[in-house]
Amino acid sequence: MFAIVNLKHKFMKTSENMYETFVGIDVSKLTLDVTILNPLCRKLHHRVFDNSDEGHLGLKEWLCIGHDIVFTQTLFCMEHTGLYTRSIEKFLDENDACVWKESSLHIKKSLGLTRGKNDKIDSRRIAEYAYRFCDKADIKGQCPSGIQILRDLLTTRERLNKSLKSIMVSVNELKRVDIQQAINLETYQLSAIRGLKESIREVEEALFETVEKDKQLRKHCEMATSIPGVGKILAIKLMVYTQVFTRFESVRQLACYCGVAPFEHRSGTSINGKTGVSKFANMDLKSTLHLASLSAIQHNPDLKAYYQRKVSEGKSKMCVINAVRNKLLSRIIAVINRQTPYVVLTQA
Repeated sequence: MFAIVNLKHKFMKTSENMYETFVGIDVSKLTLDVTILNPLCRKLHHRVFDNSDEGHLGLKEWLCIGHDIVFTQTLFCMEHTGLYTRSIEKFLDENDACVWKESSLHIKKSLGLTRGKNDKIDSRRIAEYAYRFCDKADIKGQCPSGIQILRDLLTTRERLNKSLKSIMVSVNELKRVDIQQAINLETYQLSAIRGLKESIREVEEALFETVEKDKQLRKHCEMATSIPGVGKILAIKLMVYTQVFTRFESVRQLACYCGVAPFEHRSGTSINGKTGVSKFANMDLKSTLHLASLSAIQHNPDLKAYYQRKVSEGKSKMCVINAVRNKLLSRIIAVINRQTPYVVLTQA
């Protein structure tokens, strides 16, 4: 396995470096439900604040003055909730707080059997999760501005593509039963279709310009796209989702995140299922990686030969394509580590 470059230091709780307090924050569009958990006095304190600059100042006053909490000795935990966490994350980062953003699925799976939920209960469960699993806390600083811009542009591109696909699919389906009416409707929506395509083109240009302005992003993108089949969109998505290749320690971990790592399904003598990939994955990244693998088996000589050889040996096509996905990830990480372009080989 290749080690991913520039791995950031992960804060690990030790006996010499203990958190004094744990704060769980349930973030919504308008409010912050905050629960303080103090392991020593075994008490929980809850309060609701506005998710605004005024609310953040009120939160700081409540924590520091009302409960004598020191930000640098407290673990703040919250779920990934997209743009709603951006302002509170920035505020905590400015106050040198230790912030752990965890997947909501991880927190949910760790709770065991539960009944009922509301924002107050969720904030308490997040605080308890932070206390129980603080040795696994992944403390990172605020997302770099360049990566945040790329993330927003990718989200916008995805929304535009969905809107365009929704229009085109409805028109194409109507053509099967009433071609004349489908042509009429397509004419009515022609300006919208052209506008969406133009907007997608402009967003993609903004993506590429943002990468070009950053030396590190430009270098990583050039290395990744030197591999036949790997385009700029896949390279950019990998940089965004992996925090510029610092989020994972191995290719296997990255493959798990992309949903292409194979896992056994076996227990005792009665359960002996097929080896397959997990559904717990970043489906956006998996979809883009799948398209890249299809391109690679057409334009990458060694992967094309590998695909044809394995299929001729009786392997299923999807199994071989998944192997190609993993090979692409390994090669991307390899060229990023070496910081040298990919060299096409004559054999797989």
